[in-house]
Amino acid sequence: MIWVRSILFTLCYYIFSLCVFIIFIPTFLTPWRYTLLMPKVWTAGTLKLLKWICGINVHVEGLQNLPTKNGYIVASKHQSAMETNFFHNLVPNTFYVFKKELMWIPFAGLYALKTGCLPIDRQGGGITLRKMLKDAQKRFQNGQNMIIFPEGTRTPPDQETTKPYSPGIALLYEHCKIPVVPVALNSGYCWPKNSFLRHPGTVTIHFLPPIEPGLPKRQFLQKLQQVIETEQKKLPRPYPEGTK
Repeated sequence: MIWVRSILFTLCYYIFSLCVFIIFIPTFLTPWRYTLLMPKVWTAGTLKLLKWICGINVHVEGLQNLPTKNGYIVASKHQSAMETNFFHNLVPNTFYVFKKELMWIPFAGLYALKTGCLPIDRQGGGITLRKMLKDAQKRFQNGQNMIIFPEGTRTPPDQETTKPYSPGIALLYEHCKIPVVPVALNSGYCWPKNSFLRHPGTVTIHFLPPIEPGLPKRQFLQKLQQVIETEQKKLPRPYPEGTK
């Protein structure tokens, strides 16, 4: 049954995505704030499809920990492709930092650029970091909020990240002097990495208290990783409704 539901979801997802991408093409002629309507509609619809077809629900905790003033970073655990689908409707005026290879996805890459997302060349070294800092600062000044995955890649839910998080988040924290909100989640159980199957259950997304600016880079990075990985262990394993 999971195979059937996963196939049906995939078909509906691509058809729905194509329709949304085409409908919102006119927003390319408008300011970026209007173009942000596309990812909001797209991600909200995707979550509905996951719920209706695959039995995947989303439970959000700690939204009160988001700063009231825009211009902050959300540093999230990364387990699944789902992380690209819910932050647009939880965090206002979002822009993502992601690997530049994703820019080749038809339509999605163009919308990402229009809404201010930052494609990163992982092999770019110091030049890439300096450009990221400069571009990110402009977006924060415009009232946008960054979504970044400090692990740098998806990690299976049963595997703790032991290697240090990417130093890029520490440079952003130090250079931009803005709060960083850690996020723990368990989406990898329902939408596993490199898997076609979508397993029913309730995904938990937990926004943790922000780390205010002012810490040394190394201390900040250690604290961020410790906070996320510690909370990660506390999250319940998702189960289909009514099976707990």
